[in-house]
Amino acid sequence: MAPDPGQVHTAAELALALKEMAGGRSYAELHRAARPDRLPKATLTDMFGKGRPSEETLEVFLRACGVPREDRAAWRQARRRALTADPDLDGLIRVAQADPRRLGVHAPIDAPGAAEDLPAYIQRDVDDGPRGVRELVDQAAQRGGLVVLVGGSSVGKTRCAYEAIRDLLPEWWLLHPAGARHIEQAAAAGPERLVVWLDELQRYLDGSRPLTAATVRTLLHRRAVLIATLWPDRYTTYTQPPKPDRPDPHADARELLGPAEVVHLDAELSPAEHERARTAAEAGDARITLGLESDDYGLFQVIAAAPQLIDRWRGADPYAAAVLTAAVDATRLGVRSPLSAELLREAAPGYCDARQRGNAPANWFEASLAYLTQELHGAAAVLAPIAAPGTMGRPVGYQLADYLQQHLGERRRTAKVPATTWHALASHLTDPDDQVRTCVAALNRLLYDYVLQVLPSSPHTGDLPAVDRLAHLLAEHGRMEEAIALLTSQADAGNRYAAQDLADLLVRYGREDQLRARADAGDRFALHRLADLVAEQGREEELRARADAGDRHAAERLAELLAEHGHVEEAITILRTADPDDGGAAAQLATLLAAHGREAELRARADTGDSSAAQRLMELLVEQGREGELRARADTGDQYAVKRLAELLAKQGHAEEAMTVLRTADPDDMDAATQLAGLLLAQDRAEEALAHLRAQADAGRWLAHGPLAGLLAICGQEEELRARADAGDWAAAAHLADLLGKHGRFEELRARVDAGDEPAARRLATALAKAGRTAEAERVRRFGLPLEDG
Repeated sequence: MAPDPGQVHTAAELALALKEMAGGRSYAELHRAARPDRLPKATLTDMFGKGRPSEETLEVFLRACGVPREDRAAWRQARRRALTADPDLDGLIRVAQADPRRLGVHAPIDAPGAAEDLPAYIQRDVDDGPRGVRELVDQAAQRGGLVVLVGGSSVGKTRCAYEAIRDLLPEWWLLHPAGARHIEQAAAAGPERLVVWLDELQRYLDGSRPLTAATVRTLLHRRAVLIATLWPDRYTTYTQPPKPDRPDPHADARELLGPAEVVHLDAELSPAEHERARTAAEAGDARITLGLESDDYGLFQVIAAAPQLIDRWRGADPYAAAVLTAAVDATRLGVRSPLSAELLREAAPGYCDARQRGNAPANWFEASLAYLTQELHGAAAVLAPIAAPGTMGRPVGYQLADYLQQHLGERRRTAKVPATTWHALASHLTDPDDQVRTCVAALNRLLYDYVLQVLPSSPHTGDLPAVDRLAHLLAEHGRMEEAIALLTSQADAGNRYAAQDLADLLVRYGREDQLRARADAGDRFALHRLADLVAEQGREEELRARADAGDRHAAERLAELLAEHGHVEEAITILRTADPDDGGAAAQLATLLAAHGREAELRARADTGDSSAAQRLMELLVEQGREGELRARADTGDQYAVKRLAELLAKQGHAEEAMTVLRTADPDDMDAATQLAGLLLAQDRAEEALAHLRAQADAGRWLAHGPLAGLLAICGQEEELRARADAGDWAAAAHLADLLGKHGRFEELRARVDAGDEPAARRLATALAKAGRTAEAERVRRFGLPLEDG
C-alpha cells in the first residue's frame, strides 16, 4: 500500500514515507523518471535521511514516483507539517487535533437527543466579511498578528475563535500556554506556523510575571498567530488612560494590546444569526432548540447553563448564599487561584445576620458546598472543584463559574466587603500575586490593618500598583526598612515612579546617606532630589562641585541659587552650556532670558527649535500685546502662537475670534481644547464646552478626560460625572470625590471608599480636614478605616 500523507507529522515520518514511496527504485530510475527536471543524488539522500526536502524537490520526486497531480497537495501539506515540528517545546499539538473543551469552550447543557460533544456552530456576523474574525486570522497567518475577541461571559468568544483557527489553520501548531514563561519559550524557540491560544487573556497579563509586549512583538516577527479572549471590563481596564503623574500598572498591557485587531461580540443574536440558529434547530440540534425557547437568556448563555446557575443562586439558603457571595467578593478583590474551603468557611459568616448565624445547623458549610458544587445539566457548577496537579479527587479549592463572577460581581461592585472576608484572605491566601492584588484592593478601601498584616509576605518585585502608598504606609508605621526595600526593588526593576518615590522618601525621613549612594550610582531621581536638598540648605560649594562633575541637576539648582543671589550672568552661562536635551535647563534659561530682557537670544533659541524658548517668547508677546507678530507665527502653524494669540484676543474682548483661532489648533492639543472650553464657559455656553470636550474624550484623546471631568463638576453635571466614574474614568472619580467632600457628603464619599474607589480613598482625609474634622482626618490618614462587617 502507498504511504498515507495524512499520517505524516514530523520530519522523520516524512523521510520514512518518502523512502517507502520510492520502493525498490534505483537512483538512476528516479532520475530518468524526473526528466526534464533534475533530481540530484545528494538531494535525494538528504531527503531520505533528514526528511526536509524543498517544495520544488518534493514536487519533482512525487512526479518521478508517479503520484497523480490531484494527490500531490496532500504531500505538500505533509511537508509543511513536518517542517514546522519542534519537539523541544512542550505542549504543542496540531490545531486540527485540539480538544475545544480543553481550550476553554464551555461544556454544553444536556438535552434530550443531544449526542455531539458540542452543539452545531452558529456562524456569527463577525466571522466573515471585511475586518471579520476569519479575515483577521487569515491576515495574521500571512504576516503575524494578535486577534482579540472581546465580550461578556458565555457569548461565544472562545467557540468563535476555535472555529476560525480550526477552519483556516488546521495544520498549524497550537500552543495553549501554561503561563508567560511558556510563551517566552515559544518566542525564543517555537516552530513556524504557530498559533498561541490566549483564552482569558487576563490570566497572562496579571501577576508577578506577566506576558510582555516585547514577547508578543517577538512572536509577531516570527509570524505567529496569537488569538485571545477578554471580558469588556478587563479590556477597558487594560486600555484606559493612565492616571496623571502616577504609576501606570497597565502600561505594558496597553502597549501589548495596541497593535491587536479587536472584535467585539454581542450577547444578543442579530436577526441573521437568529435565522441561522433556527435552521440548526430545525436540523435536529436539541441544545439550540432549548436555547431559542428562552425569553430571559441569550442562546449561548442557555447552552452554557447560565439560567441554571442563576436559579442555583436564587434558590440558595442563607448559608449557601453566604458562601457564594464570599466567593464572588474574593474573586473581585483579585484572587485568581482556587478558593480554599477554609477561606470560604471563615468568610461566610459575615454575609449572615445574627439570627441566621445562631440558627446555623452543624453541617451548614458542608451542605452549602454540596449545593454549590453540584453539576447542573452536565455543563457547569456554581463552584467547580479544582485539584492540584497530579492528584485525583482531592480538590485544593473551588473556582467560581465565570458567568456568575461577571453577573454577581457587577451587582456587588459597590457593596462593602465584611471583615470576615478580609480576615479569611489574610489567613488563607498563599499565592503571592493574590496577596498583592488584595493588598491593593484593601489600600483603596483604607483598610491599613489588612495591608500591614499581609504585605510583608508579598513579593517586592515587578510593576506593583500603588507602590508609593504601600511604602509610605509602612514608613508611617515605623517600618522604614521595609518601605525602602519595597521601593528599591521596584525602582531596580525599572519602575521610574518607584525610583522617584524612593528619593522623596529618603529626603523626607532624613536618609541623606542612602540618597547620596543612589545618586552616585546614577539614579537620576536621587540625583535630582540630592541637588534640591543641597540647594535648599544653601551648600553652594558642594553644589558647584557636583555641577562641575557633570551632574546636570546640580547645575540647574546652582543656576537657580546664583540667580536668586543676583548673579544672573553666571547663571545664564551655566544654563547655556547644559545638555541640549535637558528640558529643565532649557526652561530655566528661557525664563531667565525673558525676565532679564534678553529677547534677541530668546528669539534665536526659539527659531532653532527650543520649545521652552518658543513658549516663553509667545508669553512675552502676549504680555506686551504684540498681536501682529503672534498672528504671523500662528499662520506658520506654531501651536504655541495659536494658543497665545487666542489668549491675547480674549483679553482684548474678542472672544469669538479667539475661539475661531483655537478651532484651527491641532486636534490632539489638549491645552488648546481646554482653552476653547474655558472660553465657551465664560460666554455661558456650557453645553457647547461640554460637547467639545466629550468629543475629544470619546475620540480616544485620554488627556481630555481630566478637563471634561472638571467641567462636569463645575457645571453641576453630577449624574454624568458619576456615570463616567463608575465606568472606570479615574479623572471623573477624582472630581466626584472632590465634589462630595466639598459639599460635606461624607457618607457618600465613605461609601465610595468602601467600594474600592481609589480617588475617594486618596481624598477622604483631606476632605475631612477641610471640613474642620481634623482629629478624624488625622486618624484616617494614619490608621485608615477599621475592618467592619458589610
